[in-house]
Amino acid sequence: MDRGEKIQKLLEQGLYHYGLGELGLALEIWKQALELDSECEVCREYLSIELGPDWEEKLNLKPKKEKPEVSVPGPEKSGKPLRDEFKLGQQHLRAGRPDLALSLFTSLVNSEPREQVYYSYLEMSKAALFKQFLSRLGSLAKVPELNLGGEKITELNLNEEEGFILSLINGEMSLEDILSLAPFPPFESVFILEKFYRSGLIKIKG
Repeated sequence: MDRGEKIQKLLEQGLYHYGLGELGLALEIWKQALELDSECEVCREYLSIELGPDWEEKLNLKPKKEKPEVSVPGPEKSGKPLRDEFKLGQQHLRAGRPDLALSLFTSLVNSEPREQVYYSYLEMSKAALFKQFLSRLGSLAKVPELNLGGEKITELNLNEEEGFILSLINGEMSLEDILSLAPFPPFESVFILEKFYRSGLIKIKG
């Protein structure tokens, strides 16, 4: 595994633990990624989103002298003006409205897929939704079951990953069981489960 792959894995692990509400562990993991690459823009974005513009001081890290401190991370670092949708998405995310933030950042990623900062905020919005999801449920030990009503699964237009997760929901396996069986990162799996729950496709027993 090369350095880039290690950093990406650490970023995903950090988001997963952030979603679990394990903020201290998430911050430590992101710090590890930053140690591998002090210029890791996504690491710096995540730490700034959670801790604010003085995150380096809070984590007892020496501020980078060659880079002026900015109060709000974003595309302006490269000289690009911030789009109004980005600013609004930031406001929603910081105000605890990750669903609204997710919608805006998804639109920005689709319109400007090469802008890494939009993707960073999109992933953080997903993690914040995950955090809210688990807060409502209490734990990953809860058991989901289908709540389709009269709908047919074939009419749901699910992608391959969503279809796989749905196939595991049998009213017996817990959320944790489902995450352990999914062949893709836990963070992506739990986001799909949150999406199902939010849309009413599944309900939680008990």
